[in-house]
Amino acid sequence: MSLQPKHDIVVCPWTPGNPRHDHQLIFPLDSERLMLVWCEYYVRTPSGVERTVYDKTGQTGDDLPCQISACLSRDRGRTWSEKFILQENVWWWNVKHPNLIRSPNGELIFFMTVWEGNKARNIFMKRSSDNGETWSKPCQISEPGWYCNNNDHIVRLSSGRILLPAHGRAGLEWRGGKNEAGDFETVIHSFVYYSDDEFKTWKISDNTMTAPGRGCHEPSIVELRDGRLLCFLRTTLGRIYKSYSEDQGVTWSEPVTTDLKAPDSPPLLSRIPSTGDLLLLWNHVESHNNWPRIPLASAISRDEGESWTHIQNIDDRMHRDAAYAAVTFVADEALVTYYSRDQDWSRDTEITLRIYDVEQFYAG
Repeated sequence: MSLQPKHDIVVCPWTPGNPRHDHQLIFPLDSERLMLVWCEYYVRTPSGVERTVYDKTGQTGDDLPCQISACLSRDRGRTWSEKFILQENVWWWNVKHPNLIRSPNGELIFFMTVWEGNKARNIFMKRSSDNGETWSKPCQISEPGWYCNNNDHIVRLSSGRILLPAHGRAGLEWRGGKNEAGDFETVIHSFVYYSDDEFKTWKISDNTMTAPGRGCHEPSIVELRDGRLLCFLRTTLGRIYKSYSEDQGVTWSEPVTTDLKAPDSPPLLSRIPSTGDLLLLWNHVESHNNWPRIPLASAISRDEGESWTHIQNIDDRMHRDAAYAAVTFVADEALVTYYSRDQDWSRDTEITLRIYDVEQFYAG
């Protein structure tokens, strides 16, 4: 069954000068304005601006220059302002994977991943005390190495502790693919950064989460009613894996498989404020590879992640990709964003926004 959105728009369309848009989130800037934040890739060469969306030569990799841009909405996501730059790319490759959280004193804390090369991929943070008008200088919070956080995954626990889910490890080099023996060359571990003082100081979880194949990465975490933390993990094993923490993210159980089939793409866990149930957004298809990334589906859990029902498709267009979902709840609505593209394209992507009544997730 497919959900029919109340509002459906490509909010960040493809252009030759900006051939990729992804890793997005929508953040409530105040009572009147929503801020869409996303990774906006751009070209630096004459040939780049002459590409068509179907040209699969160059200008499309993860190392393409990228900045973090933003725009505003005053009508709950129906229309959007002109864009502005939230974080310039002042590094060698790019900056992406935004996370935003507001402190009790009103301060904004903004996290991002900086790509400086195959062996240098680190997490940075900056702050704003005037609701995003000005920002502190970005500072690195990860030790030098290969690390990454994922868009719209930061969590504040009921205790006030902030968790920033992350993956990677020191000494890792991104090479991708498999070696001659058929083993993945990049085995990834997941963990969290956590802080009890609004990230003035922070610690790293005592152990990591991984699995056979390429490992576990892009963790998504939700706090359960009994105080435990549930983490869903991306794998190359054809299923979402899960892990639990009973000490607010300091240690994690060994990941085990769920019954939820998935390709090598990220799941997103969140709690629906109006009902208290868990919402899962993910690619509901079995694959041990990155693709296909269609359909993008939703599911509801009324028992804290033990079982999932009401599985419905957010996007099931044939010959499309739709992944890296984020969701923001505004009153009785859910604003779901994700990257989308035609599979005939290269890795060029646009950002689609679909708005639903929360009650629609319970149909079917």
